[in-house]
Amino acid sequence: MSLLVGAGRAFVRAAWNLPTKEASIAMRKEDRMTGKTESSSEIAQHERGPAGWLRATAPLWPLGLARLLYGVLWWQQSKWKVPSDDFGRRSGGGLWYWVQQEIQFPTVPAYKDFLVNVLIPHWTFFGWMTLITETFIAVTLILGLLTRLGSLVAVGMAANITIGILSVPHEWGWTYTMLITLPALFLLTGAGRSFGVDSFLVGFLDRAAARGNRLMRLARWLV
Repeated sequence: MSLLVGAGRAFVRAAWNLPTKEASIAMRKEDRMTGKTESSSEIAQHERGPAGWLRATAPLWPLGLARLLYGVLWWQQSKWKVPSDDFGRRSGGGLWYWVQQEIQFPTVPAYKDFLVNVLIPHWTFFGWMTLITETFIAVTLILGLLTRLGSLVAVGMAANITIGILSVPHEWGWTYTMLITLPALFLLTGAGRSFGVDSFLVGFLDRAAARGNRLMRLARWLV
């Protein structure tokens, strides 16, 4: 049993490049002989440097890649919300077509009433709101900037789309399930810290929040 335990410890050290007990003792003796110590501020400085940032973010690259691609999806969706066509009302296509489909095949009757009595009479306003919201989601997720806020908005927008379009013929429900699930994942994990602007902001916000700055505590949640 002791041989197995020893072998397990050796394997962990080798896998994680950890020093052995003898090496640790030797390093401590060398530090005492030379009188050299690395202060906590120096250690923090190393961790905040480019190498430290890369070590912290690189293992999470699949999450960062998924966030970026999801942002591109919203960017593409925003491109066919065309103000010059009054968002499809003049041509009968674009956003206007899909809202008419949602009215014709309602999933929730109350939502149909909202579309008919509120959205259609104020069409241009809601068209602009849709374009601005989708562009905001795309920019925040592509850049990884205020990612949690962008993800929260994406969850709400995706849920809104799902309620409206789920009963339209030939629509696949799992598409919209994934449309909601992905931003929820980004919201819970802070995906902007993986190859995103948020990874540069979080250290500053953490220090400001630790000093009792309430605004920075709120801002920290957004990244």
